[in-house]
Amino acid sequence: MSETLPRVLCVDDEPNVLAAMERNLFDEFDVEVADSGEAGLQALHQGERFAVIISDMRMPNMDGATFLSKAREVSPDSVRILLTGQADVESSIAAINKGAIFRYLCKPCSKEELVASINDAVRQYRLVRAEKELLATTLAASVKTLTEVLAMVAPWAFQRSAFAQSCVRHALVKLNWPDGWLYTIAAALSQIGCVGIPAEIVQADAAQRKLSEDEQRLLQEHPDVASRLVKCIPRLELVAEIIRHQAKEAAVDAPIEVCRGAHLLRAALELERHATLGRRSVDRPAEILRTVRPALPEYIIKALADFRVNVTNVRNAYIRELTPGWVLDEDIRTTKGLMVLTKGHELTDTAISALQRLLAANAIKEPIRVR
Repeated sequence: MSETLPRVLCVDDEPNVLAAMERNLFDEFDVEVADSGEAGLQALHQGERFAVIISDMRMPNMDGATFLSKAREVSPDSVRILLTGQADVESSIAAINKGAIFRYLCKPCSKEELVASINDAVRQYRLVRAEKELLATTLAASVKTLTEVLAMVAPWAFQRSAFAQSCVRHALVKLNWPDGWLYTIAAALSQIGCVGIPAEIVQADAAQRKLSEDEQRLLQEHPDVASRLVKCIPRLELVAEIIRHQAKEAAVDAPIEVCRGAHLLRAALELERHATLGRRSVDRPAEILRTVRPALPEYIIKALADFRVNVTNVRNAYIRELTPGWVLDEDIRTTKGLMVLTKGHELTDTAISALQRLLAANAIKEPIRVR
């Protein structure tokens, strides 16, 4: 079938029903069929994503409600439709909430009703994908611009947020949370409220030197400042709340994204704090994180337990050789002694560009030591 047709997965244990679906939907959709919930899940793990998933309610071993609930975990953007008999209406209504089902249809269902429902589901799927595309492009580009401004105005704050992003990305691979962009953007913008704080105050805090009451207040208020700034950006309301709770636990009734996002960001910033102390190391992340108070969830600690451990390949590199993901093994200072990047900083495209500009102006020397 043409790749331009929406992909539809039909699941039913009756071969005659599947054959009828293929025959009725052939001209308008790219149809794939599966004769059980298990086979349907296997189809979801292979090939391109499906726009719509249709399942019969009554099937042996795994009923339609259970299958669609599991399908939601595998392919959350796919729109789900449940086919039921009249006797199954009560259980089907309960399944709508369990599997976030878009619509349920009673059998027998006419071709016209089925096609119309699938077309509605395809439109819903495209809306969801368009929203995510917006987040991945326009919004991501805006966030990138903000972080680049942060890098120019407050390099030390940018370094903290860049380190936090590295931690968050590392953990998300294991946590497999949906909408991972929420947590990476929260890390990227977590320090934007620090723009008005003198660098010496932050460095004194990192070194655990005593601060005045006014200095302590400036540091304690920066998450709220950042949260207010970010909250003004459409679709970043949850990100703003994660940022606001980066140094404390969120309320128990807060959205789950805020609760776990705040835990992860707090853990990432704790590791960054240790990396900027005299230790310059996060060789034992789990030990560090288990001392944090309030206590962090164990699943967060496990997700970061191997962050940057066993990194032993150290070499001298010229600026032109630098690659995003490499980690600095020494402080980078200008020829006048101004700190540019600290040891332990993970290089990004923005950081490498800044080093290239400084090298062109003869403001730094190479090679530099990296891991």
